[in-house]
Amino acid sequence: MFGGIADIFFPDNLPVMDKSACLNRRNRFEPCALCETVCTFGALSISAGLVSIDAGKCTCCGLCSTVCPSEALKLKDYRIFRSIAGNNKLRCMKSGGIICLKSLSPSFAAAVLVISPAIKLVMPCENCALSEKFLFDNLNIAMKFLDALGVSHDVEIISDENFEEGLSRRELLSSFFTWGKNKGSNIIEDVIWHNQSGVFLARNFLADSLKNESGHVEAGVFYDFSVSEGCNVCGFCEALCPSGAWNISKNDGKATLTFDTLKCSGCMMCVKKCPENAIIFREKFAWPVESSVKFEASMIRCRHCGKWFVQSKPEIELCAQCSK
Repeated sequence: MFGGIADIFFPDNLPVMDKSACLNRRNRFEPCALCETVCTFGALSISAGLVSIDAGKCTCCGLCSTVCPSEALKLKDYRIFRSIAGNNKLRCMKSGGIICLKSLSPSFAAAVLVISPAIKLVMPCENCALSEKFLFDNLNIAMKFLDALGVSHDVEIISDENFEEGLSRRELLSSFFTWGKNKGSNIIEDVIWHNQSGVFLARNFLADSLKNESGHVEAGVFYDFSVSEGCNVCGFCEALCPSGAWNISKNDGKATLTFDTLKCSGCMMCVKKCPENAIIFREKFAWPVESSVKFEASMIRCRHCGKWFVQSKPEIELCAQCSK
């Protein structure tokens, strides 16, 4: 029943492409081709900086969405929750599941563990042809994140050939309907609530689910940055950020730079491209996360054009444009 409802709401699991977030459009001088490189089926191709998807070749394994730095590529991968029925197991696509388990991003892996703390991951082989160690790296990041918050979890990885169902037909049906009544409705509610443009937002789901937890976490599921006094609030980070995590507001002679951790995908473009090298990556930060003020500065009017700007030095009375 739950699978049927999921099919009605979400009929396919092909990657969804947000062209405005693709790094090829955000930073054409340093083209990104990670999605094209990781796809072993030749379903992704890049031409003139634009990514195209061949639906006929795509197997919906999800590896492209995992390696995409800006999360421009996403799967409607919340459909995997209907695989966690009855005995809390999640099958790899080669074992009859929906996606490649090694394509679980750290945030999505953490979301799965929050919903099903004791879970069995059923995989067909140890050395999957689709990838090498995505699952283990991302799963470790997710578990370290939950450990820091004191959230319990129990993950067991089972090779397909050694897996035994262990349930009779009657027991399987009984456990399924029990799960459907107690758990399925909650998951559908969470999915719809965190659904925008047909994509499950794992970080938003985690933030809501763990809003009463606190601790110091390492970057990997969420990211955070600090801003040094060298910032002149030029707006480059705001314009460059593919997820809109940076925001600048200017009023009453003051410029304020804020950062929203929930939106950040960790692509690091802001750190790499800041003209003043003022943005600093924080490897460890406090949970819970929220939109926070990273920098504030007073502004003066340019003596020539009258435009408001932040002084880099007290003696400078012209904005950058007029100075040139």
